[in-house]
Amino acid sequence: MKLLDLKNISMGFGDRTLFDFETLEVWTGDKIGLVGENGSGKTTLLNIILGEIKPLTGNVERNGKWKVFRQFDSLENTEEISGEFMSRWKVNDIYGQENRTYSGGENTRIRLAEVFTNSPDIIILDEPTSNLDIEGIKQLKETLENVESFILISHDRKLLNSLTNRTIEIVEKTLVDFPGNYDEYLQWKEKEFSRRTKEYENYIEEKNRLLKISERQRIKASRMKSKPKNLSNSEIKQREYGAVGKSFGGKEKSFQRAAKHTEKRIEQLEKKEKPQEQNIIRPDFSLTNPPLNHVIIEGTNLTFGYKGSQKLFDRASFTLKRNRRTALIGENGCGKTTLLRLIEKKVPGIRIVPKAKIGIYRQAVNQIDEEKNLLENIDSVSIQKEEINRNVLVRMGFSREQFYNKAKVLSGGEKIKLTFGMLFVSDCNVLLLDEPTNYLDIKSIEAIEQLFLDFEGTMLFVSHDRHFIDTLADEIWIIKNGKIKSFSGNLTEYENLKKRKDKKDENKMVLEMRRTMLLSELSLGIRSKEEIFKELDEVEKKLN
Repeated sequence: MKLLDLKNISMGFGDRTLFDFETLEVWTGDKIGLVGENGSGKTTLLNIILGEIKPLTGNVERNGKWKVFRQFDSLENTEEISGEFMSRWKVNDIYGQENRTYSGGENTRIRLAEVFTNSPDIIILDEPTSNLDIEGIKQLKETLENVESFILISHDRKLLNSLTNRTIEIVEKTLVDFPGNYDEYLQWKEKEFSRRTKEYENYIEEKNRLLKISERQRIKASRMKSKPKNLSNSEIKQREYGAVGKSFGGKEKSFQRAAKHTEKRIEQLEKKEKPQEQNIIRPDFSLTNPPLNHVIIEGTNLTFGYKGSQKLFDRASFTLKRNRRTALIGENGCGKTTLLRLIEKKVPGIRIVPKAKIGIYRQAVNQIDEEKNLLENIDSVSIQKEEINRNVLVRMGFSREQFYNKAKVLSGGEKIKLTFGMLFVSDCNVLLLDEPTNYLDIKSIEAIEQLFLDFEGTMLFVSHDRHFIDTLADEIWIIKNGKIKSFSGNLTEYENLKKRKDKKDENKMVLEMRRTMLLSELSLGIRSKEEIFKELDEVEKKLN
């Protein structure tokens, strides 16, 4: 069934065009990843699809039963939820409780349970992983694997790659529709970049060749204007009269015509633009006067809990080592954000070395002065050269024309990027980051990944973005049952080790059961003792 048919759609606000495209069709079985930079128009396109706003031009035809999960929605709009999905999303014990304040993760789980109830023909999901812990994201993946058709806006690249069979990007004010997942789309884009680069090089080579020909033709034409020194005026006239096609004036005109023809060929060349590549200049980290201690922050027997609730930390200990990028993971409500706040406040039980200068990102942009422009904001905190400040802004996706725009005109995602840029060039040598990828598009996340890979200091960050953690983390802290356990490696390595340990524990249990059965057989006399002891030896060896 054709679920959606968009024709000749254009949309914009004021003199700004968001997008303009000829057609977009969605059919049953399409599992679409919708991507694009912050402000490119993804949410506007969804609102057009849902009939909530009208495009400037074009027709919208929608069929079937649609459901939508909005990134910033409230529980007031929640409809009936089936018991099956309440159980699946682990909200049956909390949903409907009077005077309960739900966490961000609980709110998301309840709304997702509602969206999947009653099996719609197609679901639209706008950033459904925001505030979900790793287990919640796993549940979302398993649920979507059984959904026939959906449109997914997400910055979670692993989720997009594992689920989608089609990628649509809003880029350069139009739609690029690719039949594959996000990684396959990126590979195609890379080939396109190489192709465009080659086309540009061929264009420049041909243009230079024709310019040289034109220049030679004009030089020859100019030489025909001057009288040859070895001929008198009468001899020149006589030669021109006897050979009209070879006269000096005729030759000059001929070369001028040839030069004009060559220049016309240059104008007719299909112009190719050079694909833009970023020039990366790294800050001088020594200007932050970094600590040389092996351990930067240490927690010993940390105990903490909010009034009237269970303890989040019960004699927990940790050591944050110098130059480590450490990811803090755990279930929603286990105390990840709280730990960052306790470190910031230097509560009893936490020791921070004197030279540590801590920079904090809390999903807030209060570091920004909205009346200042981008350059003034970054300059106000920077200890780096002006050239580096500008380069960091470009790496964050800002054009040089935007440098002089006031911060108040930036979108939410752009303000977050400016905040990261300001942290990066400041005197901070230790960063504490709470969900840094929330509300950013994939391109922006990739930009801050590169920024943080270049950061030479110490990082402790909370994130549920698997790709982000795997790219950055060289250590994992897991908060569970009031304790903080550390693992040297990234999230995938940690989970693989866990799987091996679980398998090992399962095998151990099977062997112990077999040993018990063999010992009981000794008294039954069913088999010879020699045979039983031989098998017991083998079981003991495996157990050891």
